Amino acid sequence: MQSVNIDDLIPHRGRMKLITAAVKVDSDHAVTLSKVANSWPLLDGETVSPIVLIELVAQTAGVFSCWKKGADRSSYKAGVMTGVNSADFFVDAVPVDAELITTVTNRYSIGDYEAMEGIVMMGQQCLCKIQLQILGLRAEAHARQNCNNEKNKK
Repeated sequence: MQSVNIDDLIPHRGRMKLITAAVKVDSDHAVTLSKVANSWPLLDGETVSPIVLIELVAQTAGVFSCWKKGADRSSYKAGVMTGVNSADFFVDAVPVDAELITTVTNRYSIGDYEAMEGIVMMGQQCLCKIQLQILGLRAEAHARQNCNNEKNKK
């Protein structure tokens, strides 16, 4: 796998950027590495709520989706998580400093719509299994929506 710059593939920055590195990205799946930090959302002392793992899977799905688009990704402004089909959590909390491996695979795609499944592991322990829906927003459609929003404000 060639080197992947996470910042080129997802818009998240600061405390909302949960992915540390891309371990592997190919036509079938993406695998990312994360380290739970004190700055993560939903921190409760020394642990974070497993609900934040939905965002971790969504960011990994974003890496996968943008990487697959290749040179065509410049025609996309953003991707939006449009739904969580299912989220099965197998822990009550995730400790700070835990190293997490997230794997996302594409279940199916129709145009700019993708259904993805993600699994987050901490060592040999499965923390969750999540199914998401993602919609890629093309730059021209995003620009039209912004114009419509401006017209509606007047």
